[in-house]
Amino acid sequence: MKYRKLSFIIPVYNEERTLEQLLAKVAAAELDIEKEIVLVDDGSRDRSPEILQKLSKQPGYKVLFNENNSGKSQTVKRGILASTGDLVVIQDADLEYDPEDLDEFVQTFQLTDVDVIYGNRFGKANKVVYWHNWIGNTGLSYFSAFITGLRAGMWTRDMEVCYKMARGEVYRDIAKKLTSRSTFGLEPELTALFSKYKIAGRHLQFRQIPICYYPRTLAEGKHMSAINDGIKAGWEIIKFNFLKH
Repeated sequence: MKYRKLSFIIPVYNEERTLEQLLAKVAAAELDIEKEIVLVDDGSRDRSPEILQKLSKQPGYKVLFNENNSGKSQTVKRGILASTGDLVVIQDADLEYDPEDLDEFVQTFQLTDVDVIYGNRFGKANKVVYWHNWIGNTGLSYFSAFITGLRAGMWTRDMEVCYKMARGEVYRDIAKKLTSRSTFGLEPELTALFSKYKIAGRHLQFRQIPICYYPRTLAEGKHMSAINDGIKAGWEIIKFNFLKH
């Protein structure tokens, strides 16, 4: 077995409604690999810190608390840098993603020389709640893929996806460079950094795997402003590919 431990990086911000259920799903997922669960609270104002305090005493959990709200990118950055896994993946604290899907990711890493795998929500017949969001994500993904594909063969079908798994040493090296503090800057910046990263002069070996997706509605806590967020994400694709790092 090439890889023995998988670190889940879980940023938490006011997720008391779903946090415990999500962690139960992560624990129950049969992935044939040791799990390290790194949770970083980003200044939650609900019961999330209380839940995390209890978990901090249990084996297999590493719990961190930001002194101030730092945004998702910097919260994920802190979690990645605190991880020790041979593999690392980001897991949102809501219930939009199914950890069982990660079994195929892990097996692909064990059996091939892949360096990074992205999930692909467009690869399955998943529920679509807001069509303008679906179209926006598709457009942003193609825009990003045009750049990273030509640079490194990273033709990302779903750039905005949460499930991005990579070798631990690669993720921790890349995380040091994360600068974004905007709401949706994490995904464009990570994708740009992966596409620029080289090992012994070669670009990373990249794959995509179709995954299930259970989108939240605005009433359930989905944070979305399609036009404004889309424009900002488009600018961040340009910035992180050409003007940063």
